[in-house]
Amino acid sequence: MRGKLMRTITVVISFVLAMTLLAGCSDKTAKTPAEGNDVNQTPTVAESAASDLSKEEITYPVKGGGKLTYWLKLDPKVSASSKTIADTEFAKELAKRTGIEIEWVHPTQGQEQQQLNLMIASGDMADIIDAPWGTWYPGGAEKALQDNVILPLNDLIADYLKVLETDPEKNKQVRTDDGVLYGFACFRGDDINTVYVAPLLRGDWLKELGLSRPTTVAEYEEVLRAFKEKKGATVPFTITKNLDENFVAGALGFSLNWYIDDNGKVTYGRLHPNYKEYLTIMHRWYEEGLLDNNFATNDGDAIKANMLNSTSGLTIGFLSGNMGTWMNAMKDKDPNYELVASQYPTLNKGEKVKFAQKDWKFNGWSTAITTSCQNPELAAKFINYGYTEEGEMLYNFGIEGVSYEMVNGYPTYTDAVMKHPTFSVAEALSVYTRTAYADGPFIQRKEYIEQVMQLPQQKEALQILIQADPYPNKYPPATTTPEEAQELATIESDINTYVDEMTLRFIIGTEPLSNFDKFVETVKSMNIDRAIEIRQKSVDRYNNRK
Repeated sequence: MRGKLMRTITVVISFVLAMTLLAGCSDKTAKTPAEGNDVNQTPTVAESAASDLSKEEITYPVKGGGKLTYWLKLDPKVSASSKTIADTEFAKELAKRTGIEIEWVHPTQGQEQQQLNLMIASGDMADIIDAPWGTWYPGGAEKALQDNVILPLNDLIADYLKVLETDPEKNKQVRTDDGVLYGFACFRGDDINTVYVAPLLRGDWLKELGLSRPTTVAEYEEVLRAFKEKKGATVPFTITKNLDENFVAGALGFSLNWYIDDNGKVTYGRLHPNYKEYLTIMHRWYEEGLLDNNFATNDGDAIKANMLNSTSGLTIGFLSGNMGTWMNAMKDKDPNYELVASQYPTLNKGEKVKFAQKDWKFNGWSTAITTSCQNPELAAKFINYGYTEEGEMLYNFGIEGVSYEMVNGYPTYTDAVMKHPTFSVAEALSVYTRTAYADGPFIQRKEYIEQVMQLPQQKEALQILIQADPYPNKYPPATTTPEEAQELATIESDINTYVDEMTLRFIIGTEPLSNFDKFVETVKSMNIDRAIEIRQKSVDRYNNRK
């Protein structure tokens, strides 16, 4: 399979086929993995499995074993130590425990989505595929089912079913609108696993200036002025043009992009009455030199430089990749250097934070069984292992006595992970587990986050962030039909381009805010009402899932 796949990828004709697929697979003359079948006819479970695994107690190792092919991206944290996941201790242990041999197939790093569609277009698919189907496959999982790319799994689940039965919200997130299970999902196990981005401030400056951490928009503004006037920060607040959709906007009662209002209706944030006030605040900060004047051209390296050389005192960043990395980089250069997180701002003191970074428990990645698989029951048994008690421990912690020990009932990573002489903690974990790059069929445990967030400032940040409650207003993982998706993409492409351009112009002042009403009228003239209608229908269907 590997040889044929790689040869297929190199020829031009496969690229043409993939582009046809990307256009929506609407041409019935285009080849599908099940050529000759009606592309709208989803194979039944009876046709794809020998028995109903949801009623069977699976034991491991699986009697008789077998061999399967498994396609997944090669995460950089894995490639730091291994050329393929097959070389990791995790993969070796997984094969031993399940009794199933796996041929791991990796696309070229950086070309995963393109090569997924090339493989599907070739008709020579791996038995198992890990992917964020909602974004990587044109039309999403429902279209992949219609196109006979992947199998419905309703009767091919066992321990996974127990997970879904205990959490109605998870159950809704991983099904199609018709109730079909299309993949084994990767879940975050606890609220603490869902938060990882926060407003990051120079904590040492706050202490020196006798300032408390800001919680309101007015307090953030006060802190930024103090950083500029008393600490010499030339750009107190540094950020990229991809403005955080909840910072400041959330305090004004909306999210910059799509969200659900308090009446349960889909709403586009740039049309909210308070969007003009948001632009007014950001323009004022820009004019006063509180907001980085280079925000439109900044990249990650620029943000890092600003935060490390004391040019800036506030950014919106990751607790691990930014906060932890920067503090460790500065510990020898400046022992006083400290970063602390504060909550997303509210308008009034003491208000509950509603809009903030807090993801859904389902992270978007699902492990699907393809129609090329000759033994879907075996594939399902292999994937199911990640949801067993033993499998969950392997996926999260690795091998007891090697990568973790049980200490007073708590799975504690050993020095082989936490103090590896060559690899970072995440890279060392990826030798033994899949939790550091959560995209597989298992539930990521909170003990992982509690341990990899080693700095007290990171642990404190997690506790601050989980206090927010954005879910009533957070746009859900609803899905559109292929036809809706195509129409939506056409409408929103033009709107997004226009809105991004005008947001920048309003903030830097090349477009006066007196033209805000004209801006709103233009957005409405670009068929935004139709986009809202389509999205509302998809959200209504999502809410009706069972």
